[in-house]
Amino acid sequence: MADFDFSQHYQYAALILWPIATFGFTSNVMVVLFLRIMPSLNNSFGSLTLSQAVADMCHQGIFCFYFSFCIFLRLDWLYAWSENFGFALIFIYEICGMSHVCISINRFTAVYAPLAYQNIFSMKNTRILISCYWILAAVTTTFMLKMIDCAFLLPQGMWIFIFKDTPTCNLVQWYGDFIKYVAYVAIVATLDCLSILRLHYVNVRHANGAHDATSALRRSRQMNLVYQAALQGIFFISELITYFLLSPYARNKWEAFILTTMSWCLVHGMDGLVQF
Repeated sequence: MADFDFSQHYQYAALILWPIATFGFTSNVMVVLFLRIMPSLNNSFGSLTLSQAVADMCHQGIFCFYFSFCIFLRLDWLYAWSENFGFALIFIYEICGMSHVCISINRFTAVYAPLAYQNIFSMKNTRILISCYWILAAVTTTFMLKMIDCAFLLPQGMWIFIFKDTPTCNLVQWYGDFIKYVAYVAIVATLDCLSILRLHYVNVRHANGAHDATSALRRSRQMNLVYQAALQGIFFISELITYFLLSPYARNKWEAFILTTMSWCLVHGMDGLVQF
């Protein structure tokens, strides 16, 4: 018989989750500090990456300082706050998804329109862009989780955040969460592949010809940034597959925990590690 009794072994679940979330939180804190002190990253790409790192840091902070302790202590008042923390997690997830898309657009523009890049992604325009998608994330999350019959919460005694079981919330979970993020990943994957192809073409064209070392170094850095974004996209789609498609087939609580809570934690932690 499948074991879905979350009232047992909860200490082990918390002790597994906490160090992973702590590592992810620390990695993202280091990324934020690094981006703040490096003059060479005081640009559009650095600002977009900083925005994403701050969101990832907040996500891992919730897992580290709230989620893990909630599982371990099993206090009623901690679970009573779960709907508020669930709102924060979805808000942060929205920001991360939009950040991935904007970073890929940034890299695509740098590769295909280098002469126009500075005008399109000026610091002023980048700050406006970041402000817009943070506001949009707040508006969409408020609508989905506050203005209609839906919530994202941690049920009493559980180890997994879930959407409330209502018809409206089922629509939000599928269309407002899964389908939307699949679209984000598709956009990111398309732009990253096109950027990689363009950079590969330029590198091959200059391989046997004369070219200055500065241009070659710049292309190499651009290629590394594109590969970094592509790797983050792979992590992102992997988490969507495990959380939404594979977790319903979990045969016990540990499989469910790994496919949902752990995969979600690892994705945001790896974001920081890849950037760092």
